[in-house]
Amino acid sequence: MQRGKLKCNATDCAHNRDHECKAGAIHVSGLGAVSVEGTTCTSFVDRDSSNIVDSLAGNPEEKESIFNSFNSSFVNGVGDSTIQPCDIKCEAHNCIYNENKECHAENVQIDAYNACCDSFDYGEHI
Repeated sequence: MQRGKLKCNATDCAHNRDHECKAGAIHVSGLGAVSVEGTTCTSFVDRDSSNIVDSLAGNPEEKESIFNSFNSSFVNGVGDSTIQPCDIKCEAHNCIYNENKECHAENVQIDAYNACCDSFDYGEHI
C-alpha cells in the first residue's frame, strides 16, 4: 500500500506536533460506528495532563521524555516518526477503509474537538 498522509487537528493532544502525530502508532475505536462521531482516536493523550510532569524535570527534552514514559500505557509506541494512515490500527468495523483492522485510506484526518476520525466512511460490513 502506498503511504498517504495523516493530518491531526487535535492540537490539544500531547502527541500532536504541527498537525502531525508523533505517537509512534495510533488506534481508532468505533466497532459499531455508523458515522464519524462513533469513532475515537484512543491514542489521544490530553496535553494538559503533562502539567504533572512540569515539576519533575527542568529542560523541555527531559519533560517530554518523562511525559512519554508516564503515558506509555496510552499509546502503541512513542517516537519522532510521523504516523501514516497505514500505521493506524482501526476497530471501526463499518468503515470502507478498514481492511483486517488496518486503515487503507490514502489520507486520514483526526478531528480537532473530540479526536474522531473525520475520514471514516460508512459502508455496511458484510
